Amino acid sequence: MRSRSAPAVLAFLFLAPPALAQDAAPAASGSGDEARRTLAATRYTGEAPKLDGVLDDDAWSQAPAATAFVQRRPDPGAPSAFATEARVLYDDGAVWVAMRMHDPHPDSIAAPVGRRDLTGISSEWAHVFLDSYNDKRTAFRFSVNPAGVQKDVFHSNDGDEDLGWDAVWESATRTDSRGWTVEMRIPLSQLRFSASGEGEAQVWGVQFSREVARRTEVADWDPIRPDRAGFISQFGELTGVRDLKPARRLEVLPYSVARVTRAPEPDEPGPFWRANDAFGSVGADLKYGITSNLTLTATLNPDFGQVEADPSEVNLTAFESFFEERRPFFTEGSDIFRFNVSFPYTVRGGRFGSDQPFYSRRLGRTPQADAPDGAEFVDGAANTTILGAAKVSGKTAGGWSVGVLDALTAEERIRWADGAGAEDEAVVEPMTNYLVARVLKDFRAGTSALGAIATATHRGVDGDDPRLAFLPGASYLAGVDGRHRFGGGRYELRGAVLGSHVTGGEEAILGLQTRAGHYFQRPGANHLGVDEDATTLSGWLADVKVEKVGGGGDRGGTWRGGLYGHARSPGLEMNDLGFQRTTDWLLQGAWIGWNRFRPQGPFREWNANFNAWNGYSFGGERLTTGINLNGFFGFKNNWGAWWGTDNELEALRADVLRGGPAFTGPAYSSFNAGFHTDNRRVVSGEMFGGGHREWETVGGGWFWGAYVNVRPSGRLRLALGPNVSASRDPWSFVANPVDSLGTRHYVFADIRQHTVSLTTRASYAFTPTLTAELYAQPFVATGAYDDYWEVSDPRAARFEDRFRRYGDELSLVDGQWHVQVAPGGASEYDFSKPDFNFKELRSNLVVRWEYRPGSTMFVVWSQGRQNFDDPGSFRPGRDFRRLFDGAASPSTNVLLVKVNWWLSL
Repeated sequence: MRSRSAPAVLAFLFLAPPALAQDAAPAASGSGDEARRTLAATRYTGEAPKLDGVLDDDAWSQAPAATAFVQRRPDPGAPSAFATEARVLYDDGAVWVAMRMHDPHPDSIAAPVGRRDLTGISSEWAHVFLDSYNDKRTAFRFSVNPAGVQKDVFHSNDGDEDLGWDAVWESATRTDSRGWTVEMRIPLSQLRFSASGEGEAQVWGVQFSREVARRTEVADWDPIRPDRAGFISQFGELTGVRDLKPARRLEVLPYSVARVTRAPEPDEPGPFWRANDAFGSVGADLKYGITSNLTLTATLNPDFGQVEADPSEVNLTAFESFFEERRPFFTEGSDIFRFNVSFPYTVRGGRFGSDQPFYSRRLGRTPQADAPDGAEFVDGAANTTILGAAKVSGKTAGGWSVGVLDALTAEERIRWADGAGAEDEAVVEPMTNYLVARVLKDFRAGTSALGAIATATHRGVDGDDPRLAFLPGASYLAGVDGRHRFGGGRYELRGAVLGSHVTGGEEAILGLQTRAGHYFQRPGANHLGVDEDATTLSGWLADVKVEKVGGGGDRGGTWRGGLYGHARSPGLEMNDLGFQRTTDWLLQGAWIGWNRFRPQGPFREWNANFNAWNGYSFGGERLTTGINLNGFFGFKNNWGAWWGTDNELEALRADVLRGGPAFTGPAYSSFNAGFHTDNRRVVSGEMFGGGHREWETVGGGWFWGAYVNVRPSGRLRLALGPNVSASRDPWSFVANPVDSLGTRHYVFADIRQHTVSLTTRASYAFTPTLTAELYAQPFVATGAYDDYWEVSDPRAARFEDRFRRYGDELSLVDGQWHVQVAPGGASEYDFSKPDFNFKELRSNLVVRWEYRPGSTMFVVWSQGRQNFDDPGSFRPGRDFRRLFDGAASPSTNVLLVKVNWWLSL
């Protein structure tokens, strides 16, 4: 759980009083002050091991064993409960690993069967990590459970995980009276390392780990100390690797896909409706080893139909929603493009945790232009077609990490027809090229680094098409970042600076200035101003963090703390290829926390943190002031509990009137708590809830959720996740209409909102390579608006004085609210009735068969339903019945078959 603190407490922390200064102060990970364990790899002679999980091959007798594993959990530093042995062989084509996991009760070994990269289930695991660059920052991880389920992960940044990385390798397991064993064959083509000269030995970083499910134990060969920062930097060394030449790496993964969509007949079918719409396509992915360290990865005409749909939501803000990337081409190797510019607090008026200069979901985004006026029937793709994308990534022997990605998306057209039946075509997204480049240079054995990033977006905007004039023609971004660990590895300084520059027509740049996230037209903001003739927009961002990240482990726990500073100018714009919500912020924050990582009383581990933050606009407006307390308790019975509370003082909200003056938002308090049960049980889960309350208004709300896992067998898993929330917001934005005299009004209302959803998952594994997974989420969200107000004095001292309530001048006319400002007067305006009742079902069933290593067939069935009846009314029983009623909510069904074939050339 993230921790933060108050400045006065941080001063105490960083001045290092005697109680802290007398810590043993262990050396920084990777500093060389503490010896790393070493294991000699053996180039075997004679016959290669037989990959059957039985460790009786003569080759294994030639290799020394790594033994004496040490617990990482539950009792860091204690010897592992059961003995483990690991051995490494190699030849000109592969690295071989054998591990023997001793267990006096082999009948108690947890060995669930699931698909590749199985997570979230209690299981035994054997892991081998290979830091083949020996940079103490990156590693390739290969994991196998006793049932033969494989997991492969790329680790970066001394600990970050990329589960989307997939390698092609082989393994075999066996359970016997002494426990269980695993053999792995990892082709050199799946690793990245530098070529060595004739007879020259290499040193790789290596770690072996073992998980014992029933003891919730994780044990490592080279001890991982929780009082130290970093993970890979604490690995041991693999010596004796010599005369290895990186294999020529050329992998091609061609695919073919066939899809049929069956859609319900609408009330007005129009000329484009078809009950069954068939589609077919082919494409390919390619990997090529340019050098021993750099890899070219490319995709032509990619299809991601097997990827799980995004969860449903209702977004009532002016800002875009953030969704995680799930497409394999973009998740694999994404670590190299990571450039951290986020501020670690979610404050009222700004969320920054997802902000980043490269957001891969911009590639293949939903087309941005609307259909032409008069279009009643439209036929077009839901997403822009990616014609092709390529990236070069890797790490050189000199410590340079390099990543370059270029992608081209097609000009996207729609067919449309008017009410008279006339048909035409229109461009809704121009052809666009996206480029991102990232470099990072490590120093001091990876404990310091300097890096840079640059992005560019170029659109083929046609100046003759006024419907596309709102899109910028080009945008550029460049930045530098760095990190430096000091004080014996106990402290770390991080910083980043970047600038953005957007060019386009006057309409495009004016739109950026006046849209959400900028609002240069905001009255009262003297530091802002709209330039209607501008054809460029530029801005910058700066971020600095200093934290205590290690030390103090001899007491079974350690203090942590940090100071943060963050600034982003009003003109910053990252949304063409990155992601940002708001600008015009000057932020500072701090945290302090105690992390107990050794068992104490009933606790296996626990932590508590105190946090504080403050923020202003560039014009000196105070936008946020808050504190937070949170903590986590892990019990010895494998249960856990957490809690947190936020308190924010009254502060200005620059965005709430959506281009209007800053509005004083009331102070509020919130609380959340939850617990999870022992995930080793047949039935396990978690429950959480919380609420908030505004100090001066009737505003408030609550939420409750749970997640229940049921594992009737080692192959079948069921999971249910109900979520319920209810809230009342007496100052919810409705509209900002302009009246007949040209005066803008800002309309708020009292909204009562309810949301109910049920996330359902089921999976069955016939074998580790043949699985079926079901996902379904029925979702209902309603909003009932009442007691409409008009903002009259947005900065009044009392909340009630900030509004003028409507009286008889408000009336409902033809389904819209009409306001006659004065009886018989000329000033009048309208706004839409905002009540809603949104019901949606998203579901898919994916059958995945890896019919040969690296080659996969997918059979996918998905269904979607929507219903908008009874706006404003919340009756969950009725709403869910209507959602599943085929007549009230007809379904759209899609059946897809995709086959790819892995070729190593």
